[in-house]
Amino acid sequence: MSVFVIEFCDEGQRICPVRAGAFRLRQDAEIWGFMLSSVKFWVGIGLSVALLAVFLLTTDVRHMLDALAQANYVYVIPATGLYVVGIVFRTLRWQLMLRHMKVISARRLFPVVMVGYMANNILPMRLGEFVRSYYLGEREGVSKTAALTTVLIDRILDALTLLFFIAVIALFVPLYGVAEGFGEISGVAWPLLAAALSLPFVGVFGALLLFAAFPERTRAAAAWAMRPLPDRFAEFALRMMDMFLHGLYSLRSPRALAALFALSLPIWLVEVGVFFLVGMSFDLHNVYPSVAAMAIAMTLVSSIANIGASVPAAPGGLGLFEIIARETLVLLPLAMVDRSVAGGFAAAVHAVLLLLAIIPGLAFLWADNKSLRQLMAGSRPQAAVDRE
Repeated sequence: MSVFVIEFCDEGQRICPVRAGAFRLRQDAEIWGFMLSSVKFWVGIGLSVALLAVFLLTTDVRHMLDALAQANYVYVIPATGLYVVGIVFRTLRWQLMLRHMKVISARRLFPVVMVGYMANNILPMRLGEFVRSYYLGEREGVSKTAALTTVLIDRILDALTLLFFIAVIALFVPLYGVAEGFGEISGVAWPLLAAALSLPFVGVFGALLLFAAFPERTRAAAAWAMRPLPDRFAEFALRMMDMFLHGLYSLRSPRALAALFALSLPIWLVEVGVFFLVGMSFDLHNVYPSVAAMAIAMTLVSSIANIGASVPAAPGGLGLFEIIARETLVLLPLAMVDRSVAGGFAAAVHAVLLLLAIIPGLAFLWADNKSLRQLMAGSRPQAAVDRE
């Protein structure tokens, strides 16, 4: 692996080989070992284990295993096709966000999206987002910082779309029982819980819109805030700020913004379809009074579980996703779903979503002669330096 650092020279900032006394990138093995010993890694793994334990302790495991054994997994085949369609729409949305940096074909961008989702499902603390932006920068020569900014926008658009689904359904389906149930489970008053899961996404998106609309003022405010810093650090921070603002360019155009939201709808409608088909594997279509009622239920389960499991902690939201999906299904007033069956459904649909990202993602890396360890080494905060 080539090792590079940023060196501040008289003529400006440049990428130089590592030399004695300089800040250096760690070798792959050293970085991987450091990650394994890091507090964040073990917090994520520990939280996942704890949440899975809670999930199992609050479920009749024997009946859940019976439900898993009796499920008709033939429906997973069309669910796999739907998942791929969803990734295609995600690729097109990201392509639009990256267009001002470089026009990248969907064929070349698709593997990067898959690798990013694979990494998120394997690594804790949403480290897959750094892997995705780093991998794109290496493949396409774009700014990794700007690419990471577009990944942030990508995630916020997902959350806003899911919140939109919940808000629309709440106009027709009483969700007070669901909210109150989660409040009792978490020990937090449900209005506070709802605010904690929605307002951060709305607030961050609003801030990004302001930054995108007023880039000069944003940069000037950042420069003023960095005045106490030594010149070399201030220059570096401002360079990062410039690339961050560059990544927000797609938010400046109302037409592009409308297109991003338009592409977000099929992304999540397709994922709802995956939930629906896995639900059919567990005969949930016989539990609900109509197909429409089941579709509404699957939309709510998908939306609430994905928002709740977006907390940066366990790999792929493992444990948290299962608990939220199961409880949503049980608490919804649309039908009486047995908790063990709901637990089996939650475990199965999450396994499908994880495997459909992990297996192709690893295959794309293998075809590109890369490894997740190499990408982790390059995308760590210490090593994620833009070579531009």
